[in-house]
Parts: sequence; structure tokens; C-alpha cells
Amino acid sequence: MKAVPRYSQIINYYQGLIEAGKLEEGQQMPTEETIGELFGVSRITVRQALDGLAQAGYIYKIQGKGSFVSPKKADMQLNHLIGFSDEMRSLGLAPSNLLVDQQLVFPNETVAQQLKLDPKQKVYYIVRVRCADGVPMAVERLHMPFYRFAGIENQDLSGSVYALLRENYGCESCRAVQSIQAGAATGQEAKLLEIKPGAPVLRICRTTYECDGTAFEYVESVYRGDKYVFNVTLEK
Repeated sequence: MKAVPRYSQIINYYQGLIEAGKLEEGQQMPTEETIGELFGVSRITVRQALDGLAQAGYIYKIQGKGSFVSPKKADMQLNHLIGFSDEMRSLGLAPSNLLVDQQLVFPNETVAQQLKLDPKQKVYYIVRVRCADGVPMAVERLHMPFYRFAGIENQDLSGSVYALLRENYGCESCRAVQSIQAGAATGQEAKLLEIKPGAPVLRICRTTYECDGTAFEYVESVYRGDKYVFNVTLEK
């Protein structure tokens, strides 16, 4: 059996302390010198370990000040159809949205296919940054049929879109199909999410249906990899 690399030992040790709550959110990590003395390793090894903890989302670095324990990741359930706003409230976080773009456009092939539209039928294209307690968590690119939601551009889109659709258009979400894949943040996404270009993200595509089976939205979202854990309950 191969010995566990020293930097991995450091990662496992501090990962355990953070998960156990012995190192709390916002608490400063020990200095590189202190960690090096504790494990009997060089600063290069310590930095490699800290980089690993940062990439995994356990800590974040502030230039000239050191490393600090990251806020806990949002625990998102995949087996329930619930909007971002309600999900954040259930976690004790205050949801908010920053409207980045809003247009009436012709759908591309993917959007038209998912919403079962003729390519000549226009859709609303809405881009928002979803925030929790003021922290950017995700970039959402939303597509909705114009014929179903005419005039939505005059509505307040800073809150829950699901609540707005339910109250103003009688649209109730009953089912959704979504896919999730790992990715890296583009320059534009990184700027909106306040992370570094190339940082790990989760890309989610979701088509949501009304109770009569009509698709009413197609969403492409980019979630920060350091802010989310997605869970699903499986039963036999």
C-alpha cells in the first residue's frame, strides 16, 4: 500500500476539523509556518495542501492576510422541485437577484426543441445573478415563450419568478427534467460570480413543465462549485 502524500495528510486533517465545526466559518487558518512545524514538512508542501483545500472550497485566501475557513456550502435537494428563492430561505439565507439582461429574441435550436416552439416564435431571454445574503451564487439564463408570458418585461424580476408566474399567469410548475455537469467558469461568468476564470462550476440545464405537460421554461444555470452540495434521496 502506498503511503498517503504529506500534503494529502494535511488536507484530510483540516478538512476533518472544518467538517466537525472545530474550525468555524470565517476563522483564520494557522500560518504556513505553524502547519509546517506541526506536520514536519516544507512550506512548499503546506502551500500545496492549502491550495487543495481552497480548490475543494474549504478555505479561501486573502492576499497578504492568510487563509480563512469558507462559509458552508448550500445543501440543495435534487429530488424536490423548488425554486432558488424558497431553497435559500429554507437554509436561513436571504435570496436576491441582479437583473443582467432582458431581451425578446428568436430561440436557438436547443431552446426551440426544449420548449416545443417554432423557431419563428419569440422567447424572453432573461439573465440574472442569483444571490444569497448578498453573495453571488449562480448565473441563470432563462428562456420562456412570449405567447405564454406576454408583458413579463414590465414585471418585477428581482424576486421569485415561479411566484410571479403563478400569481400573474396562473402557471404552476409540476415537473422538471434537468442535467448537471462539471465545468469551468468563463471570464464573463467569473466576473458575475466574483470568482476566478476557470474556477470549478456546476452547469445545470432544466426544462420545467406545467401540470398539463406544457414546457414553460428552459434554464441554463451556472452554480459556484465552492458554494453548493447537491443531494438526492434514492428509495427502492
